[in-house]
Amino acid sequence: MAENKQKVKTNSAQSNSRPPVVVVLGHIDHGKTTLLDSIRKSKVAPGEEGGITQKIGAYQTQAGGKVLTFIDTPGHAAFSKMRERGAAVADVGILVVAADDGVKPQTVEAIAHAKAAGIPLVVALNKMDLAPKEAPIKVKGQLVKEGVVVEDQGGDVPVVAVSAKSGEGVDKLLEVVGLVGDLLELKSEPAAPLKAVVIESLLSPKQGPLATVVVKEGTLRVGEEISAGGTLGKVKALLDEQGARVSQAGPGTPVQILGFSQVPPVGSEVKQGSGEAKVLEVKPALAPGEVPTAGLNLIVRAESEGSLEALVAAIGNLEAEGRKANLLLKAVGPVADSDIRLAAASNSLILGFNVGIISSAKKLAEDFGVGVRTFNIIYELLEVVEKLLAGFQALEEEKKAPEANVIAVFTLHSGDIVAGAKILNGKFKYRDRVDVVRDGESVHQGRIRGLKVGKDEVTQVSGGQEAGILIKPQFEVKKGDRLVIP
Repeated sequence: MAENKQKVKTNSAQSNSRPPVVVVLGHIDHGKTTLLDSIRKSKVAPGEEGGITQKIGAYQTQAGGKVLTFIDTPGHAAFSKMRERGAAVADVGILVVAADDGVKPQTVEAIAHAKAAGIPLVVALNKMDLAPKEAPIKVKGQLVKEGVVVEDQGGDVPVVAVSAKSGEGVDKLLEVVGLVGDLLELKSEPAAPLKAVVIESLLSPKQGPLATVVVKEGTLRVGEEISAGGTLGKVKALLDEQGARVSQAGPGTPVQILGFSQVPPVGSEVKQGSGEAKVLEVKPALAPGEVPTAGLNLIVRAESEGSLEALVAAIGNLEAEGRKANLLLKAVGPVADSDIRLAAASNSLILGFNVGIISSAKKLAEDFGVGVRTFNIIYELLEVVEKLLAGFQALEEEKKAPEANVIAVFTLHSGDIVAGAKILNGKFKYRDRVDVVRDGESVHQGRIRGLKVGKDEVTQVSGGQEAGILIKPQFEVKKGDRLVIP
């Protein structure tokens, strides 16, 4: 949400009722962002890196005369904490399940987050235009196994069939969500002490620290002194999801705060007044004198606190041949001179996620011979760390690219084309980028959206195995084509 100079408007609540805060949860690729895109009548999904949401967004919309506040959460496995945080802030959850794919690992995880937060669910059965007729019955059976019993099976969880891409069923979904919100009888007093939660925060190159918050109680106003998780601030401006300035934000309202002295931690509560807050410092993960010089040492920079949290957790779970990464520094913002100096002293690699490198740091990295790599997609960053852990070799010296031969082609009931392939070398993983090579020329590029060995869905296949490989965007793969992971 970029700052602009639109006329200041007031966003306030004058009654004791407030809009329900709705979190959109579900597995990666099941259409969460496309659904919000349809709701907001904007174009967000095409711009997401790799087709996945990688940070929390908060938006408001109207349906049937009712205001609804939406929180979007990422579906990739690394962003579990962000989904957990979104569910904890919300009053109602929309569980998006692709009818043509069914219940998946992050679907199960989302259900667990909703149960832990104690919020009611509404199931959005998405991609109905792509699914066979029997798909809804199958998906509902899968949901029952996870403790989600839908209304037509004697439970209390509504199910609405939708197509996020075409917009079919979206109005009905909003109507049902509004009714569920009404049943909660959400009450709030704008004059009560402020209670707002930071759901995302970042360091803007132009505006400085920015925090996206959802107000649950009280009213947040421009000019107030505030604190959040040990970080002080004074509200210089409040911005809505369109970047327009608002003078205040009442209960149930999402807004960005400009005015914190530093990036506040995600999940922290925003309070009025400075309280006992102290200015936070970015410190290395290891104290001076404890910095290792052997092994895989990493310095990680990310665009936001939420992304950094996800990266640190995911990197901490990676291990190869008994080796794990040593995380020397984790911080929000672009790669700086101090990062280069620390990396040079500790033989570290610097990884940036959705951040740049300041010009002086780029020159310093060249002088010191420090490796700096930046990424826009989290799983690509994690793949690099995993490969380095496995061999501690430079990426430029990796072995021959993974390759497979197409030995058969199958067409599913959904119309999708699956390549039956023999893996010649390397590993093919779910969501890997892949080139389709025909007569020595690349004729199509896409991503692996499904892998099967026999009847079993798998996340990766290795050299010597045969597997069914589904590639999206769709393409007419032919027998004799080669599949290459670039």
